[in-house]
Amino acid sequence: MAKKIAIRHGDLCLVQIGSLPEGLKPANTSVMMQGSGGNDHAVKDGTVYLKDVDQFVFGYLVAGVNCILLHPDHGVGDATIKTAPIPTGIYELRRQFEHKHETMTQVID
Repeated sequence: MAKKIAIRHGDLCLVQIGSLPEGLKPANTSVMMQGSGGNDHAVKDGTVYLKDVDQFVFGYLVAGVNCILLHPDHGVGDATIKTAPIPTGIYELRRQFEHKHETMTQVID
């Protein structure tokens, strides 16, 4: 079985999956989520599908050959918006949380 990957990017995690769930429709946006700091996690050359599944999973991404993640704080480059490559594939979009001894807390971006 091929290895699946997970990409952690601030309070967003992309987990590679085999196929999209049935019945999804592409979103009319390239923004996957707004981070806790108010900054968008957007994508170029990918298709976003938004759908609340549970408190962690909120959508899916189909990443094309040249897909990149765009964010002002995380990634590479000196521009206002930094970039990070996303390998071609299908990903589940998850909110990341930190586990503390008392409770689980959302990761602050």
